Amino acid sequence: MVNDLGPYLQASQVSRLRDWLNAASYTPLPDDWAVFVADVEQSTPAISAGRYKEVNALGVACIVAVCNACGEDRIPYSFGGDGAAFVVPPSLQAVVGSALLGLSVRSAPALSLHLRVGCVPVRTLRALGSDLRVARRRLSAGFDMALFSGGGLSLADALVKAEPQRYAVSQTPRQAPSIQGLECRWNDVPSRRGRILTLLVRVRHNDLSPLQGLIQQIEALIPQANPVRRDNLPLSWPPRHLGTELRLKHPQSWLRALSHAGLWALTGLFSRVLRRQAADDATAAGRYVAGLLDSTDHLKLDDVFRAVLDVTEQEARALEASLQALQAAGHLDYGLHASDHALMTCLVRSMTQHVHFVDGGDGGYALAARQLKARQVAAS
Repeated sequence: MVNDLGPYLQASQVSRLRDWLNAASYTPLPDDWAVFVADVEQSTPAISAGRYKEVNALGVACIVAVCNACGEDRIPYSFGGDGAAFVVPPSLQAVVGSALLGLSVRSAPALSLHLRVGCVPVRTLRALGSDLRVARRRLSAGFDMALFSGGGLSLADALVKAEPQRYAVSQTPRQAPSIQGLECRWNDVPSRRGRILTLLVRVRHNDLSPLQGLIQQIEALIPQANPVRRDNLPLSWPPRHLGTELRLKHPQSWLRALSHAGLWALTGLFSRVLRRQAADDATAAGRYVAGLLDSTDHLKLDDVFRAVLDVTEQEARALEASLQALQAAGHLDYGLHASDHALMTCLVRSMTQHVHFVDGGDGGYALAARQLKARQVAAS
């Protein structure tokens, strides 16, 4: 099945943000591939009740369940805060559909959240005038992050939400989809500089070139604006969100209680080790932290440019002024959300192989997406 992922694994690797805007960096994915979209329906009540971490955890659980079911972590996917999207070849489509439906069945009793799952063939997206092109960004701790352009991923998301029955997944739900590797053991990550700004930008006409000035502006802020750094990594204990992880992993209450006791002690020990060694790259704990800092997804592109940044009030105003000017010129639409903390949910295979999904607290991507949609409607 790894060979079936060839069109993705052979796609260009890009590192600098400015290279993300180069159309030549992206490779078209084949017509017989398909986009799977999974998202939490009606997440507003959960966000209002302070449960956005649970929404986030379910979004990351989708990624973990799909990778585990496929036996392969190099699946092209994108995390969107309240869900995730995947682009997979024919040989993996039944497996992916079954895993996501199985997770949907589990999430309702575990978290009282409903996960909607849909699928749109790439061929259909092209027939409707969009494309689906991919590049890769290499992270330091053993994972690639997919970058998407062409409008196809956004169109698939819109189609699944607008016509859920037409694009429903037909596979039988997997009885017990494995989400081993999912970890919700970091507490909220506090802003160091004033606010955590969650930013979504969608260009019009699938033309990324108007983003050049904005990207240069963001490049000038990094690494100071990275939301997760050594000086704000939450090393406090106990882990507030461990219960969310265990409710998803263990439907049986007795197993959940047993796991909770063991992980409670383990995380306490790990927290003490990190306090002593996190700044020392000569230690295993220090190397893990260094890998973590270089393996977050706080900047990405999935038709929508997504950023989670730790900025000052002045920097936030400057970014929004740039966005307002670009929108007034007809180049793009955008959504913003501000919080005093970020959320981090993880996929951990080992101390050297891990990836960390970052979102703004108190609604982050989900509320920024609603603002983006409102601006699109107002502009149309």
